[in-house]
Amino acid sequence: MALDVIEQKKEVIEGRARIREFVFGIQDGLISTVGLLAGVQGATENNAVVILTGLTAMFAGAISMAAGSYLSSSAEKEIFDKELREAERLAEREPYLAAEGLLRALSEEGLKKEQSYRIVKLLVQEEKVFLRTFQEKVFGLGAAELHRPVQAALVMGFSFIVGAIIPLLPYLILAGMQALYLSITLAAMTLFSVGVFKGYLAARSLFLSGLEFFFIAVGAALLGYLIGLTVQYFFPGIALPVG
Repeated sequence: MALDVIEQKKEVIEGRARIREFVFGIQDGLISTVGLLAGVQGATENNAVVILTGLTAMFAGAISMAAGSYLSSSAEKEIFDKELREAERLAEREPYLAAEGLLRALSEEGLKKEQSYRIVKLLVQEEKVFLRTFQEKVFGLGAAELHRPVQAALVMGFSFIVGAIIPLLPYLILAGMQALYLSITLAAMTLFSVGVFKGYLAARSLFLSGLEFFFIAVGAALLGYLIGLTVQYFFPGIALPVG
């Protein structure tokens, strides 16, 4: 029964391996879109232009983020696998050196030299176990971090779209500053919720974690709006298309 609990915990940890892509995707979709919408709103009162710009940015951003996530995860996986192979070849070519490295690593973790020696002597008798322990303890090549490029890309792209849709919704039913205010409010509330969720997973203060995300969203929207006003001020003769 105790082993079942450990297995369940392991599955939970593996399932949360994509939390980075989820949080990064949804917060980037929210912040970049609400900032863009605020900027366009500051430069034009045309609702169709704001919506079209937001939709274009949403799909372009989702594709870009998914592709970037895939390429970075794929590169990380290839490098990780290469390091595993090199560590394996080193252990096969220089078994005594590998054993000495593992002995020192165990000693640095606090084991007495005699205990470390007995453990290494025992592990050497099991080649696969010794190799895995050598890779993890000497080079830090653990197996806890999962590298799944396709899954990472899907999570990143989907979460970006979800994040981008939320600030766009008010413009489908409202227009002008009313839509902008509601868009910022929804984005801030959503980011606050994401921050609370992240705080829960990291066992941090839920309120402070949510507040951190909240202020980032509001700040991005205000900055985007100011940029739009600045563009209109310095280039008053430029008119955005009205459709």
